Amino acid sequence: MEGFHIFDAFEEEVVVISKDYKILYANEKYAKDMGYSSKEEVIGKECFRISHYRDEPCDGECHPCPLKEIEKTGKAVNVIHTHYTHDKDEFPVEICAYPLKNGSVLQIIRNIKNDKEKYYLFSLSQRLSSISYLALGVAHQINTPLNIIYTCVQILEKEYGEKEEIERIKEAVCTCKDYISKLLLMVRNSKERSLVDIRKAVEDCVELLSIYAEDRGVIIEKNVQECGFVLGSEADLRHVITNLLVNAIDVSDTGKKVYVKTSVNGSYAMIEVQDEGPGIHPEELSKIFLPFYQGKARKNKDGCGLGLAIVNSVLKDMGGSVHVDSQLGRGSTFVVKLPLL
Repeated sequence: MEGFHIFDAFEEEVVVISKDYKILYANEKYAKDMGYSSKEEVIGKECFRISHYRDEPCDGECHPCPLKEIEKTGKAVNVIHTHYTHDKDEFPVEICAYPLKNGSVLQIIRNIKNDKEKYYLFSLSQRLSSISYLALGVAHQINTPLNIIYTCVQILEKEYGEKEEIERIKEAVCTCKDYISKLLLMVRNSKERSLVDIRKAVEDCVELLSIYAEDRGVIIEKNVQECGFVLGSEADLRHVITNLLVNAIDVSDTGKKVYVKTSVNGSYAMIEVQDEGPGIHPEELSKIFLPFYQGKARKNKDGCGLGLAIVNSVLKDMGGSVHVDSQLGRGSTFVVKLPLL
């Protein structure tokens, strides 16, 4: 294609893809990384066949199609994919895609395997996505027998009347179904945007973690008020709240309290999670939101230090922020700030 030869010498891969997914232009770097001897071998082919060995365009949370994403907004997008070479070797890439006037899309592609931060965030997102699909399937499978049990209990109630044992079974089934509904909200597609009731999200997360806290002898005290709605991913917001609560519980000794509070400050909703743990050293405060930073005094070393980095990233994506106040020996307070509609 004329006008795109400026990209021939680029160190990054560059392709132009038509609205019907055909590769109109590719530089030599793209062809070489894909395992081809020249760019002529890929031009005219469908992009998803060359880089993904698929029979149809990319889709889903793990591999959102840049063309489809641009079609939704008309704006440039950044996505992360796994690309496969001609020999079926795989490597993670970051794709910066830009809309062109004729409906085609310019993509600048960079291998991120050596970018430690982006590579591990990508790997984590892939694992979380797989876990989410598993949780979704298990939840639906459990719902089916619960519905059968509830129907049978209703039949028994009609035959024998209201009995204490029957009511206890009904309550137990309803409790299980309620937990499943809340868990399903945690594994919804994080690309979805909707109006999220902040108070309800906080209430549900506290309820789900109440047993976790009780097992550790930690008391959760809440002051959760109505504070409106925010536009974003409900699953992501619940992950943020859950992460902050789990961290607060984990740093708390038996008999200590974790405080959860919601409020409104002007056009922003505020969510506060406060613990009575050991606090964070002043030298560490500027590092806790960095990927892989776990802190010197952290009790649980099983994680990979990405929790707060993801919290920070999710909140930025929603137009919000997170701030921490901490004093050694007196605990920490994480304050989430979200723009209200």
